[in-house]
Amino acid sequence: MRYSTVALSIAACLSLSLACVPALALTPSSADSQKSKTQKALLIGVDGMQYEKLQEAIAQNMAPHIGSLKLAKSYIGGIDGTSTEQLTNSGPGWATILTGSWVNRHQVDANNGALRNQAPSLFEQLKRAAPQRKTTSIVSWGTINDNFAEDIAQGYIDSATKCLDVDQCVADKAGYELEHGESDLVFAHFDEPDLAGHDHGFATEYQQAIQGVDAQVGQLLSALERRQATHPKEDWLIIVSPDHGRRLPDGYSHGQQTLSEKTTFIAMNKSANAQLTDPVSAPTNPGHSGLYGFASQADITPTILKHFGVTPEAAQHSMDGLPLIGALGVRQLTAQALPATSQVVLTWQGDKPRGKPVHIYRDGQHIASVPNHQGEYIDNDVKAINGNVNYTVEINKVPVSRLVTLQH
Repeated sequence: MRYSTVALSIAACLSLSLACVPALALTPSSADSQKSKTQKALLIGVDGMQYEKLQEAIAQNMAPHIGSLKLAKSYIGGIDGTSTEQLTNSGPGWATILTGSWVNRHQVDANNGALRNQAPSLFEQLKRAAPQRKTTSIVSWGTINDNFAEDIAQGYIDSATKCLDVDQCVADKAGYELEHGESDLVFAHFDEPDLAGHDHGFATEYQQAIQGVDAQVGQLLSALERRQATHPKEDWLIIVSPDHGRRLPDGYSHGQQTLSEKTTFIAMNKSANAQLTDPVSAPTNPGHSGLYGFASQADITPTILKHFGVTPEAAQHSMDGLPLIGALGVRQLTAQALPATSQVVLTWQGDKPRGKPVHIYRDGQHIASVPNHQGEYIDNDVKAINGNVNYTVEINKVPVSRLVTLQH
């Protein structure tokens, strides 16, 4: 995100459309042709919108559209003190939201348009599973599309538009696409709350920015309502979420690992599972007043893929997040390398019923199955391994992964 508002007309928007990637065979888990409805998704990014300030706006009826969704607290910034820790800035934040991964995978560690996402994105995973799907990314802050330039070049993003900090351009173009276009996935990014925060802090202008973006969210929701009147067999998932919080007490800045800067939210139109609705009361890492017991922004991409019926097989899985709909995977997964003993220790919290098998994979190879209530697995067979190792733990056919770096 930029730190000052650039006054540019909507006519200055830059748009790029590209052809789809070559057709690939659908896997059984991703085929949705047998379903009675066509799944589609709208992901709305509200840059720098503070969770607590949004709640205030909702209470004052200044944000009725976002307030009409199912809203829950979440976190960003990874787990501090681990390889997932990342700045609570826009570049890393949107990369996490659009990949389901933390910075040790996506490698977008700053607000820098020259950086390129290195993790399989939401767009790529959807298109590889169902190449006929159409994807659109319309952003106010153009650096997001720059960070995903390879997705654009490869055709994973069919239509990419930069609106040059003009949020009404985003609302108008995304609204038209929703009502009249053929996109299956639309990402619409609004920037004004963050710009207002940098310029004014938590002043009246910031609350007005929340109100203004909420009205633009309402414009998109109205466009969807009109579309669904003529496309009743479409089943739309709607998610609204920011990329970071803001620093207390004044709200001018962000980027560090404080509770306020790490606190975000996820708002959905669908009923969610316990990962979003029932935070873990005793998280493995109790820091930041238990914030790590809540869902994270890494859960958004897995949720959208789940809605589309796209679930990567455990042997190919590499996302840090869990889907917020459908069956629940293991929660609070950690992976710690112990160089002194040449071991990797995996821990998790499993729900009932006790004894249900948890399947464990190392770099795509199944290495063990243990009962979920065991909550721990020690991999002793890593003495000959150096470099990055991807561990995946699966239960209820829901995988979740962690990346470990081994050095001997």
